[in-house]
Amino acid sequence: MVNLLDNDSDTPLVTLESEPITDLPTEREPTYLDVFKNRDFMKLLSGQFFSNFGDAIFRIAIQLYVYEVTLSITAMTLILAAQTVPWIIIGPIAGVFADRISRKAIMIGADIIRGAAILILPFLNSIYGIAIIAFILGAASATFTAPRSAAIPEITGLRLYVKAISLSQLVFQTLAVVGPLFAAPIYILLGSSTFWITSGCFFVSGIIIFLTTIPSASRDKKEVITFKVVLRDLKEGFGYLIKHPTVRMLLFLFTFLIIGTTFAGPLLLPYLFEVKHNAISIQFFNTPLSLTQIYDPTFISGLKDISDREFGFLGAIIALGSVMGNLVFGRFEKKIGRPLALTLGSLAISMFYFVFLFKPGFYILLAVGLVQGFLNGMFSLAINALFAENVPNEVRGRAYSATNAYIQVFSVLGLSLSGLTADSIGIVVTMAGAGIFLLSTTIIIIIFTKFYKFASKPSNPILEA
Repeated sequence: MVNLLDNDSDTPLVTLESEPITDLPTEREPTYLDVFKNRDFMKLLSGQFFSNFGDAIFRIAIQLYVYEVTLSITAMTLILAAQTVPWIIIGPIAGVFADRISRKAIMIGADIIRGAAILILPFLNSIYGIAIIAFILGAASATFTAPRSAAIPEITGLRLYVKAISLSQLVFQTLAVVGPLFAAPIYILLGSSTFWITSGCFFVSGIIIFLTTIPSASRDKKEVITFKVVLRDLKEGFGYLIKHPTVRMLLFLFTFLIIGTTFAGPLLLPYLFEVKHNAISIQFFNTPLSLTQIYDPTFISGLKDISDREFGFLGAIIALGSVMGNLVFGRFEKKIGRPLALTLGSLAISMFYFVFLFKPGFYILLAVGLVQGFLNGMFSLAINALFAENVPNEVRGRAYSATNAYIQVFSVLGLSLSGLTADSIGIVVTMAGAGIFLLSTTIIIIIFTKFYKFASKPSNPILEA
């Protein structure tokens, strides 16, 4: 549910005077039209379109596929964890290389690996084989994200960054709306062959990136990349997160948000199938289910198809809310303010899972999901802007990847325990418990940070000139 850093000292380590000349004069507020005129960013955005479309289908298909093969919540969450582990192990190292070699080459290579790995999935029905492919996909995604996140502020300039990321999030969330709507029907029709669509999208993305000019980090001198250099750069990347007060505060916030959302998020599909649809079926027949109905493959398959479709609709409505939130915040950022966006977004994420305590109906879930998506859209955009403005280009790849690695440690922890906890105490109790945990910690953090007023402080005087 949370999107940090475009699926980063009150004073920066280096000055930002080297920012590209694409920054606009300060006497005029930048517009979306200014972003459209940036050809390289628009190419990158078109590549993102194909990548995100395949990704949106894949996110739904992999959960449906694993749940279909194993019928186990634990197995499904462990596969998600396997895809997350590389962000911890490989992500920080990828950030080092993103600050030292061609960011463009790294991104193309990662797209090729993702496209090839996904082609293998339709031929696997072993949970271990799926886990290996999930790990490879996670490694490639972690390698791709660091250079992309680091390059965007250089392509657009910081004054256009919020508008540019708003458009990037618009593409991502729009396809996240369309993807789930198509994913479940496509998967029902094609089965595991659905993964071929995602594979093709990654290959197209790689071709477009090849045709795009993507700047790399500027350095005064070239160094041979040795083990010692990698360790030193890793230390600098993680050290930046600790030393910078704004980034440190954001990480503190995300520690709790990631734990809560990774505990509850993967349980949405099992909730619809195992909790809501059993109740709906009983109400539909107006009598308890007979043994014949319970063991009838056609009857169970029908319930599964319904839950798959509703899972897609719920994902789509949340993404639609995020699209609206991104557009509104991108247009009225100064009037809304980042502190308010962070506050409302945190509370909305918390309340979304808290409502599962009352076993809400599907239409109530759609309404709550739309509101949560809207406020989370503003939240994500504010987060991305804060990181970009507080992290200079020379360390951006390392700082971004180190941040993602830190977050993914807690993500793996949540994913690994989510299915086990749901199997032990029940899906509803686990999801509602995560919501209560998030709500409690969010209120404490709001009080501790004085309603996120730290987010309203200018990060660099150049931006306020």
